[in-house]
Amino acid sequence: MNASKRTVVADHLRQALLRGDYQPGERLPHEEELARRFGVSRGTVRSALRALQEEGRLSILPGRGAEVREYSPIVHLATEVRGERDSERFETGYAPHLRAKGHDSVVEEIKVVIEEVRPKVAKRLGLPGAPVDGGNGAPSSRDRLIVVRGCDRFVDGVLWESQTSHMPYGIAGDTELMSPQRIGRGIDQVLSELGYPRAWSWDVVGARMPSPAETDAFGLRPGVALLVQERVTYAGERAVRFTETVMPADRHQLLYADGEAPEELLLLASDVSIFEI
Repeated sequence: MNASKRTVVADHLRQALLRGDYQPGERLPHEEELARRFGVSRGTVRSALRALQEEGRLSILPGRGAEVREYSPIVHLATEVRGERDSERFETGYAPHLRAKGHDSVVEEIKVVIEEVRPKVAKRLGLPGAPVDGGNGAPSSRDRLIVVRGCDRFVDGVLWESQTSHMPYGIAGDTELMSPQRIGRGIDQVLSELGYPRAWSWDVVGARMPSPAETDAFGLRPGVALLVQERVTYAGERAVRFTETVMPADRHQLLYADGEAPEELLLLASDVSIFEI
C-alpha cells in the first residue's frame, strides 16, 4: 500500500528537521509554498504539519504559521552528589540553576496531608494493602496512614515539576516532616535523625502521555510527554520513602553520575541537550 500524501510530506519535513535545514525558532515556508513544492493541496500540507506538531517537532501559531520547536531543557540532578540531590537543595541548587538559565521567578509550594495508603503506594513501601476490618490480624488504621508531602515548583508562573513523597505515618507522623515548610537539610537527613538512615534506593524512570488535567496544569504543548521518576529509599531492609517526580519532557533531562562526581556537576552538564542535532 502506498503511503498517503500527508505521510510523504510529513516524512520529507521530518528529515529536513533532523538534518537541521530549519533551526529552532525558525518558521517553515507557508502552506502555499509547501503545497507547490510537494504537488499537493494546502489541506494535505496542513495535516502533515499538524502531525509534526503532535510529535512535538513544530509549533503552529495562529497567524504566524509553523515554527520549529525550540528546546532548552534544564538538567535535573537525579544522582546524589556529595550527599545532596538537586531537587532537595532548592535554594542552593535547584533555583539558582534555573535563574542562571534566565528564569527570573522560581518558587516552591509545599502541601502536607495525611491519607490512607493507596494500593500503588502500599506496593512501593511494602505495606499491608488489605482493607481495615477492625480485627483478625488486619492492619490497624494507623498502619494504613501515610504522610504525603507534595511539592510543586513554578518557573515564571508555570508549573515546572511536581514531586510527591510518601512516608509511613508511624515514621513521619508528629515530626518536622508534617510541616508544610521547606526542609533545608533534606527529607533523608530528617529521616536519619529519626532513626532511619538512608542505606540504599532504587529508581525507575519512564515516560507517559499526560492526562487532560496534567496538560492544563503544566501548560503543555501538543506532543509533549511527561517524565516520571519513581524512587524508593530504604533504611536497612525497610522502605521508608516513596517519591514520585513528574516533569514535562521538553523542559527536563535527568542527569545520573557515578564515582566521585564533583559538586559542580550541574555546571559541567548544563549545556548538554538531548535535542541537539
